[in-house]
Amino acid sequence: MTQPATKAQTPASVDAQTALVAQQRQTITELETPVIQVWPGVLALPLVGTIDTMRAQEMNEALLERIVATGSEIVLLDITGVPVVDTAVARHLLETVTAGRLLGAEVMIVGLSAKTAMTIVHLGLDLGGITTRVSMAKGLELAFHRLGLEVVPRREHDARAITADGSGI
Repeated sequence: MTQPATKAQTPASVDAQTALVAQQRQTITELETPVIQVWPGVLALPLVGTIDTMRAQEMNEALLERIVATGSEIVLLDITGVPVVDTAVARHLLETVTAGRLLGAEVMIVGLSAKTAMTIVHLGLDLGGITTRVSMAKGLELAFHRLGLEVVPRREHDARAITADGSGI
């Protein structure tokens, strides 16, 4: 069976394909390290998947640029979706925390599981100077507290509201 003849690619089509691949790589990089402003002064960086040296560098660059651009004071580094925290991953996380601090932001590591906590202990890593929380919600709660903010339910939506005399509505 014979193969169909393929057209020779022109320099313009090669350039177009190269540009498309570069654009796709940029999109993938942005999706891998989405730095989200969840509140004025608060950024979140949810991590999913493995973290190698190249990804950690891209993550740090994206995060540091956003800290500077937004003037954020608090960063929530969410590792809920990181399947394995070994010595290399922990080192990358510590670099991120240190770099963020140099720019004036407090970087909290959130999304710690019991397994991750035990792994860090067994590796002998010292996270003593780093604020950690078990979930993004707990991290947001602490971030709001540190910024002097309070989340208060609206009166009309609060089914548990209490009247002035202390009785329920």
